Amino acid sequence: MFYASKALTVLWRLTGLGTLSLSSSPPPPSSRLSAAYAAIVYSAYAYLCSVLVLERLSAYRRHESGTFQIHAIRDTNMALLFVTSTAVYWCTTVYRRQHARVYAEHAAVVHQLFGTAAPVGRALDAYCWVLYALLVAALSLDVRRYAGPVPWTFGAVYVWGHYVLLTGNMQFAITVFGLRQCYRELNCRMRAGNAGRSHDSGLREYGTAAAADTAKTSSSDVPLQNIMFISVLEKVNLLTILKHWSDVHWSITQIVSRVNNLFKFRLFIFFLCGLLHLMLTPYLLSLTILNEDIDILRYILECTLWFIIHILRVVLMIYPCALLGEEAAKTQILLGSYLNTKIDLFDIKKIETYAQQLAANTPEFSIYSMFVIDKQLVITLTGAVTTYLVIILQLQGQS
Repeated sequence: MFYASKALTVLWRLTGLGTLSLSSSPPPPSSRLSAAYAAIVYSAYAYLCSVLVLERLSAYRRHESGTFQIHAIRDTNMALLFVTSTAVYWCTTVYRRQHARVYAEHAAVVHQLFGTAAPVGRALDAYCWVLYALLVAALSLDVRRYAGPVPWTFGAVYVWGHYVLLTGNMQFAITVFGLRQCYRELNCRMRAGNAGRSHDSGLREYGTAAAADTAKTSSSDVPLQNIMFISVLEKVNLLTILKHWSDVHWSITQIVSRVNNLFKFRLFIFFLCGLLHLMLTPYLLSLTILNEDIDILRYILECTLWFIIHILRVVLMIYPCALLGEEAAKTQILLGSYLNTKIDLFDIKKIETYAQQLAANTPEFSIYSMFVIDKQLVITLTGAVTTYLVIILQLQGQS
């Protein structure tokens, strides 16, 4: 939630899902009023869910044998939405102080790198609104399911559950992209420093006036002792800057670790929900076409749209983490490029020590240390969904 636009922030606060200030000023202290408002919104949602559960339990006696599985899968989907939305609201309310503390640390690092608040990522903001638009389109096509004695209850629970689930994924993705932007800015500064050094411009990028004067003055006009002093000064400034970059990298990585601890329960829920949705959506499509008299083309379009939304939610969880890991790994490579400078062995050992510290402090997102969230997880998730879906379809064919 570090780089969300004002429109998204207002929307989340109105629905009880946002409690942080995203302006350039320091974050305010944790607000009990916002936590109470989130609890009220969730209580109304939980009451509607309880009414819907009683209604669905009484309706199971009227279902035919051919449509029992269909209604069971739909109710399973509804249970997943309730569990996920409960996790999002619970973590938003309980961990609001930890979120504010982590946000303050992140704002300090952003001010250190950028000098002010970093700009809002318009591409990611547009991506979020496109996802909301897809969700609205899918819900509008699925309006025929809002049936029963109290149709508005089912519709409210169904719409609100999907909205909260998608919002939880967005908040995590925006948070990770904000941290990735810090690593990216740090790497850009290291590239600029390395390029300036390779062109004998010293460290003018970082305000080293002595190095600038050396570049303008020929060595024949400067006394030998002055040349030696300026050379030592350049090496000291170089090591100081490298130490500063290493410390900034360590600070960002510590924030990544704290964000992972705050979101790990939600990530676990998001992963299970995404896995089940990707398996149940195609299976429900096959069951409905075989057992119900419906408009097949419209239902195929509806299920395809839901499948795309589930895939994009999984992408929101995996893709930002993979990009952050790749950007953080570049810092160690850029730091190693400074070993090509003409400095003594003792200074080279210092730079190697900084590089080893970066290697030992690798940022990563994991779910309770069971597996790391990276691009390899996409292959694992695809294989699991395909395998279980084939098994379910085979059992359905035999029955």
